[in-house]
Amino acid sequence: MIRRVLAAAALTTAAFATVPTGAQAAPACRAGYMCNTQYYSDAAHTNLVGVKTEFCDGEVSTWGRLSGYIVWSTSPCN
Repeated sequence: MIRRVLAAAALTTAAFATVPTGAQAAPACRAGYMCNTQYYSDAAHTNLVGVKTEFCDGEVSTWGRLSGYIVWSTSPCN
């Protein structure tokens, strides 16, 4: 039993160790809001590599690579 627990703990630790520390996930866009997520290649936000915009009517527009370092903004729909 203890071996199973230790093996599971080791696998979990290894899985988390492979996730890049700087990568971020965008928060969920709440109903009644327009959300814009800008994706950058580095933590200094010097190279924009993609954008995702979630509009008030539910339409989503994206371009580029949607991973990396993010700047996320939201505004209420009128």
